[in-house]
Amino acid sequence: MKRSHVRFVAVVAFAMLCGPTLAAAGSVDEKVDGGTVWQAGVDGVEVEWNGDNSVKRISSRFSTPVEFGDRRGISKAQIIAEEKAKAAIVRFLEQSVSSTRVTAEMQNDLNHATQERKTGEKATAQKVDQRVMMESLTEVTTSFASGKLRGVIILEKGYDDKTDEAWVVVGISDKTIKAASGVKAMTDERKPVRTDGPDGLGKQPSEVRRSNQKDW
Repeated sequence: MKRSHVRFVAVVAFAMLCGPTLAAAGSVDEKVDGGTVWQAGVDGVEVEWNGDNSVKRISSRFSTPVEFGDRRGISKAQIIAEEKAKAAIVRFLEQSVSSTRVTAEMQNDLNHATQERKTGEKATAQKVDQRVMMESLTEVTTSFASGKLRGVIILEKGYDDKTDEAWVVVGISDKTIKAASGVKAMTDERKPVRTDGPDGLGKQPSEVRRSNQKDW
């Protein structure tokens, strides 16, 4: 069995494990360089593998309606689409789903008394006892996803005046992750660290900084 065929079978199996919706909506494409692209529907994540079956990059596209088609309205819709596209990647990586059922039973006893009086006759009283039973069943299904993403970049922004929709495509790749990690390491190295203080907590000593600009 060829290597590309094995990778194709693995991708299809992965899509089926992700759920029936993803398996039905997703598509798998073989690239010329031996890589594989798996796309989960129109609005969803797209995963691209290298030729050695390592993940190369992942992208997410999300569309949102535009209420007012001016620049302010389009920018607002694109910001919403960007955040939801990032959230789609987080949900793809990991999410928690819970289902809760609550049964409630309530009983009310009611005593109702009436008195009827006619002119020249003795008053008559009537008492009615009632019992009301109520039962209810509530089922709540919730999902929760949270995570940290590094090296996220905006790949595409757009607006369609015919459908009044704005969209944003965000992506993460091995290059962007390495770049973000490198910048973070560079900034961390430049932070002054003091560990030889009397308290051992790395506190910075007192200092005063003044500008050399006299004519301000």
